[in-house]
Amino acid sequence: MSPIPRIARVPLTAKQPDACPHCGSHVVTRRGTRKKKLEIVQLWRCASCKRVFTPGPAALKNKTYPLRTVIDALSTYNLGYSLEDTVARIKSKSGRHIAPSTLSSWLAQHHDLMSYSRLRDRGRHLFPPEQTLRSIKLYHRQVYGYAFHRPKLEFLRRGELDEKRHGDTRFASLANFLEAVPLICPHDLFRAEDRGRASQAQPDFADITRVIVNRKENIATRIAGLIIPAVGNNKLRHETLQKFMLTNDSVTVAIEIPIWLAETDITALEQQHHIELAPRTGAADRSITGHIDFLQVRNGAVHILDYKPDARTNKPIAQLAIYALALTRLVPGLKLFDIKCAWFNEEEYNEFFPRTLFVPRR
Repeated sequence: MSPIPRIARVPLTAKQPDACPHCGSHVVTRRGTRKKKLEIVQLWRCASCKRVFTPGPAALKNKTYPLRTVIDALSTYNLGYSLEDTVARIKSKSGRHIAPSTLSSWLAQHHDLMSYSRLRDRGRHLFPPEQTLRSIKLYHRQVYGYAFHRPKLEFLRRGELDEKRHGDTRFASLANFLEAVPLICPHDLFRAEDRGRASQAQPDFADITRVIVNRKENIATRIAGLIIPAVGNNKLRHETLQKFMLTNDSVTVAIEIPIWLAETDITALEQQHHIELAPRTGAADRSITGHIDFLQVRNGAVHILDYKPDARTNKPIAQLAIYALALTRLVPGLKLFDIKCAWFNEEEYNEFFPRTLFVPRR
């Protein structure tokens, strides 16, 4: 029998766990591996209670199919494919046969993470599955996978994305902007080596003592808790999380959205809010660029989300605030009052109102 390929190893189980799940001891050692039907998991032994365990969330326990196969099947189905078409595509891609009844059970198990299911049938009538997502590679010093969800943007224009705010079309201009990005984005600005990056900015106005950061429960943390253990490569973790949320939740409308501020924009914002966004260097024009991880529309507001593996210590207040300011310049009619910002990982979600940074000091 040929050995199971290395790709079949579950990446999260190979990472040393922080503590024993049974007694909390931090003294754990490797104890061989266990070969499952389709993958290999690492076993660990606790030196205190002597128990052997496999680290990871409940989604990894006692499952025949690898978690990444489950995730791929859920996303394929929510693109608009039927049960039969979904299992056929999974078999073509991975060679693994999944019964439609098995897929149905996965959909039921993870239903609370897939709020787009209430819009799925209507979305299928607007766009076929292969046209539901539009993805464009942006070559901005590195490659970014910009993508938006076409049915959600159409629902946003019609005021049908949020059933609690039916008829609210305030953010129709945001949908128009997202569709126009590939045509209007000044790509040369992003490729210039001497231009400012929002993620590297440290302006004086970004004083964390001026904002109230609310740490709260959010579906994004639960989705991250499902996705992150399934992927070993850090970059692929980020991309997989983005694609899953774009495809399966009802509020993420786009990912890796480029934002830019030219000299005229920076000057206008500095005058409006009495701040310095970027220092001047001689007579050269200033600019700031960046990419928003996730853009959501929910509860009557536009939400800018940034995934940070080290969310407890890495607080991107300035970066997210600049993203918010940039959107007010790029999207006609969008106000800072309409925007919330947050950063998160699989353990916590931290949210703040960027407008509070720009309230004049007394």
